[in-house]
This record gives sequence, structure tokens and C-alpha cells, in this order.
Amino acid sequence: MLQAVIFDYDGTMAPTMERQHRWFEKYWYHPVNRDRVKGKDFPYKDFKSFMKMYQEKMAPAENVQDIYDFLNLDCNMNDFNHPVWPAYKAFSTENPAILYPGMKEAIKEIWESGQLTRNYSRNRRLRLGVNTSNSWKIVFGDLEKNGVSKYFDSYVSKEILAQYHGNGNAGSIKKPSKISLALAMELLDSEGEYTIHIGDTLNDLASSNKVMRLNPAHLETLINIGVTWGYSGEGEGKEKARSVLERGVELSGDRRAYFNYVVDSPNQLVEIVKKHLKE
Repeated sequence: MLQAVIFDYDGTMAPTMERQHRWFEKYWYHPVNRDRVKGKDFPYKDFKSFMKMYQEKMAPAENVQDIYDFLNLDCNMNDFNHPVWPAYKAFSTENPAILYPGMKEAIKEIWESGQLTRNYSRNRRLRLGVNTSNSWKIVFGDLEKNGVSKYFDSYVSKEILAQYHGNGNAGSIKKPSKISLALAMELLDSEGEYTIHIGDTLNDLASSNKVMRLNPAHLETLINIGVTWGYSGEGEGKEKARSVLERGVELSGDRRAYFNYVVDSPNQLVEIVKKHLKE
């Protein structure tokens, strides 16, 4: 029987890339970058060109520091005293991400579906978690303003991952690293085969296949759901995203992994969760 559901945040619960676009344009004109941009205009005014650049530069290491470096903006993501952090947190507070249409209702219904019932074989409720490489202060602020923070039992975030890296480099163990999902399942006290992972990219899929907790002889693969409203479509819509997600991802040892489900709307998530709760 289903034990837990883990939600990716960016591109799955909320369209945060649009906020990233606005942020980078704002930070381009920040006083700390005056000598770097030399009076030039931000080069990615339209969202589609920004997202194309963002995904290309993020692809090798999934590290947003690469975007700052490419744009020649002053930033050290590993230094929480750097001016970029208070500026970004202030911007995010003033510009909370709004959940995708139907996502708030889906989260609420999933949470309600997982409550205890007269069924004696289920003596523990379904647990919900958030897995994000973003700052928890920012994500929690978004969840709170959208009225869904109360439905979640745990989270893994940039701050948590930084504690697991010797030099505090959280970016080096982000997805497709499997560490965040191993931590998420520990927090939710769930087993991979009874845990749903909801994401919008092939990295989400790769990270949830053959996850090692403690025993390398016991690897766990989660139930994977890919959503087409996120960023795999590169701004070209759900049809493009579906074609990308359904191709699956190549893993080590000449293996390919595929999503168990690819969905086009949040209400489909509810249907899948209810189906697994009955099994």
C-alpha cells in the first residue's frame, strides 16, 4: 500500500522559471554588477530565449552558479553572506510563485485521501514531502502564501544538501544525484516501491531509480510520475514535454528508465494516488 508522495517543486508544483527570468533581469541591474554589465541591457528580455539559455547552461552540472558565471554576474552560491542571497530572498518574498492551476486542489485531495480510515490494514496516514534544490525559506514562503504548507510532513532543500557536502556545495549533490531522494524517504519513513515521486524532468526520473539508502545490495526504485506542464517542453507546450518525458533516460550499464505515468493535469495525480492507495 502506498506510503508517501514526494513532490518536486520547481516546474512541478509552481512555474518558478518565470520568476527566475524576472530575477536575473533585476539582478543584472543591481549595483554590485555595474562594472560587469557596463551599461548594457539584459540580453534575454523574452522568456523563451532565457529558458533556452538557462537549460543549456544548466544541463552539464545542474548548478545555477553556471548561469551567473555565463552572464558575468557577481555571485558565489556557496557563500550565504554574499549580497546575492539577501537580494534574492527579498525579491522572492515580494514575488511569490503561484502554484500551477489545479495543483492546490490536487495536493489537498491527495492529503485527504491519505487520512486514516476504518481499514485496519492501514494504521498510518499517507505522508507528503517536498524535494527541492531551492532554499527552504523561499519555498516555504511560497507554500504558505499558496495555503498548502500544512499538507506536507517533511522537506529536503538546498540547506539540507549543503550539510551533506564536505565543502557545503549543495549544487554538487542535486538531482540527478540520488541523495536528496534517499533523505526524503528516510524522513517520510517510506520504501521506494511504495513511494510516488512527481517531477517534470528526466533528471527527476534518473534520480529516483535504484536509490541506495544504506545497503548497496538493496536499491530502491520509486513510482515515477512525469508532468507535462513543467519545463521539459522548453516553452513549447505539453505535447513537446510529453515527447521528451516518454523517451525516458539512459542510465549506467546500458539501461533506460521510463516514467510509470506521464500526466497532463494535476487532477490526474489524484487518480493515480487513489489507485495506489487501494493496492
